[in-house]
Amino acid sequence: MTDPGVSSSEGLFDGVPGPTPWYSRPGSPAVEGFHWEQTSEGGKTLLVGTAGVVAVLGFYNYVMKMDSSTLLIWNQRGGTELEGTQPVDLVVIRPSLLSTFGGGLAKETQQMDETGARLALSDPPAASISLKTGVIGADVRFTFPKELEAIEELLILCHSSAISVQGDTNANLALLVAQPKQSTIRLYPQDWFNSANLDFGYQWVTRVARNPETGRVHGEGFRIDPFELDDTL
Repeated sequence: MTDPGVSSSEGLFDGVPGPTPWYSRPGSPAVEGFHWEQTSEGGKTLLVGTAGVVAVLGFYNYVMKMDSSTLLIWNQRGGTELEGTQPVDLVVIRPSLLSTFGGGLAKETQQMDETGARLALSDPPAASISLKTGVIGADVRFTFPKELEAIEELLILCHSSAISVQGDTNANLALLVAQPKQSTIRLYPQDWFNSANLDFGYQWVTRVARNPETGRVHGEGFRIDPFELDDTL
């Protein structure tokens, strides 16, 4: 795959997370004392410190640096559950407090392939939460862990089964706006994309960011032009 297109809003996407492995460049820093590496096959991204690997990330993980020692990682597993599309799973980790996989790394990556897991950690995360994706167009209350309570807003791209049954759509992309400080989330269907005549295995949205000056949400992706959403998102 090629690199994503250049955004029309210069600097807006600096530091904004995009999906692994494309946005976690080998050798680039993650947090203090840790950097990213990639496996030669399988699309795995490794979080590596001086003692070894403490996390393995498969495809489509988003990683946000919260401070010099803390990362927020989120992903949405493929497939469906009884209530529809899988939730978006978020974890907070402090890499310096995680043990390494050591000689068990190969077994862990194999197990990820067998189970379809998107993320493997050597120890439990500092915090975690799963955000359901089956309701669109309404505020849903969630109690976020204390590690996230101070965050004003998270913009998360996800898939929603609630969109799959709405009209003439070919995809089910939604923008999940999480407001941990307000204990709410809301999913906005991306009709402009879902109803477009696109090759959804080839063209897709990779990341979004809110312009602090205009309040508008901008986005970019693979093989699509940079875009701006209106006030209705």
